[in-house]
Amino acid sequence: MAGMEVLGRNANVIPTASGIPFKFRGASSALVVVSGVAATSVAVTEQPGYAGSPVNLACIKNIYWNASTTGTAAWQKITYVSGTSIAGVYLTGLPAQTFLFSALNTYTSGTALAVAFTIFTSQLSDPENYLTITMAGSGGLICSVILSDLVVQRGPANLEVLSA
Repeated sequence: MAGMEVLGRNANVIPTASGIPFKFRGASSALVVVSGVAATSVAVTEQPGYAGSPVNLACIKNIYWNASTTGTAAWQKITYVSGTSIAGVYLTGLPAQTFLFSALNTYTSGTALAVAFTIFTSQLSDPENYLTITMAGSGGLICSVILSDLVVQRGPANLEVLSA
């Protein structure tokens, strides 16, 4: 058998991350994958500790959306330009990266069932900060986070507990 396991060597995973602060250190990036219904909104905040006061995070540049959650459609890209609105994808008046699936659907003229975006540790005010991805809506809402490019490689059982 050729190859190496990814968990612990290159990545750590939080399978269900919505609404739970998690440490964003020890990795260079976090891939956030969310899926849900058209009424769902997604907001990203950072805070200095697990119980710290959250502040809006405004650093997402590229959002990728997909009309399928089963891998049967290609990913499409939307690039966020600071100070502009992408056809109402972002909630009006908020500096946070808060977007609506319904507005994204209007922009894409399709049905975005899954959205993916990357946050880099260099984009946070302090690399020791925690991130929180908050989803609102009804129906099968799922938010998973994959931390990649780990600074320290460990066996999966010895990986740092991220949401504590």
